[in-house]
This record gives sequence, C-alpha cells and structure tokens, in this order.
Amino acid sequence: MKKIHRKQKPIMTAAKLLLIMLTAVYPFFMTMMTGIGILSKSESYGSKITFCGAAFVISGAAMTTAAILCLFRKSRTNLLSMIIALPAFAVCMTTLHKLVSHAESAGWMGHGMYSAIPVADMYRQRIFPVILPFLLTLTIAAIQYFSYSAAEERREKKCSKSAPAPKIIDS
Repeated sequence: MKKIHRKQKPIMTAAKLLLIMLTAVYPFFMTMMTGIGILSKSESYGSKITFCGAAFVISGAAMTTAAILCLFRKSRTNLLSMIIALPAFAVCMTTLHKLVSHAESAGWMGHGMYSAIPVADMYRQRIFPVILPFLLTLTIAAIQYFSYSAAEERREKKCSKSAPAPKIIDS
C-alpha cells in the first residue's frame, strides 16, 4: 500500500510558522527564563517561590515540546501534543497566579529603569501571552488529528492489521 501525501495548505504552513515564532518568544524564552531567573536567586526567595521557578521551567519546556510535536502530521504526535500542552498550560497559569499574588501581597517593585513598575505586572505581561501559542498548538494539533486524511489513514491501518495474510503458495 503506497501512501499518498497531500500537500499542506498555505494557511496551515503560516499557522505553523507563527506557532514557531510565538513558542520561541513566550513558552521557551519568557517562561523558562523567568523560571531560571527565580531559581538563580532561590536562596533569597524561599521554597514557595523557588517551586514557582521550577514549575515555570518545566511548563515552558513542556509547552515548547508540545508545539514542536504538533508540527508533524502524524496522528500520534498530534494527540501527544494535545495531551502534553493541556497540563503544561494549566501548571504555567496556576504558577503565574501564585507568583503574582505573592508579588502583590509583598509589594515587590522593579529595579533600575523598571523601578516604577510593580513586579506582578511585569510577570503578567511576560508570561500571560503564553495563551497564544497554547491555543495555536491545540488548534493545529486538533485540525491535523481530526482531518479527513488522518482519519482515513488510521482506518486503513486498522483494516490492514485485521486483513488476512496473502497466500504464499498458490494452489
């Protein structure tokens, strides 16, 4: 059985390019670097904030992995992408909420040229846009997983597994 690969639509290619750019900026750079920054100063923050830093690094890495997995057109990688993206996003947003609440209650303010800006606002501005690559990852993965060609490919694979083996010797 010969597989026929259909050409990808230009809108899907554009969506994947946008996903790559957004993923590089938000989950990979902003979220993970925020977590690494918190972890690098862990001795002055305490265990609760240090845990938030570790959660940012892990969730950022997981969302980046999910975005990379949805770039492929295989059904399993798209399903895995959705399975990874959902809890990673939930962890990221929960951690952001905890960190912002702590920063607001402690009255943290920025330093240097950011001295007039509350740290909670900086965290919100840098990490909340993670929602864009998350939604794009889910959308691309769902479209590719539930597309007609992918469903047809899964059906053919299932039928070929249950089909009788060809005769080796003709009678």
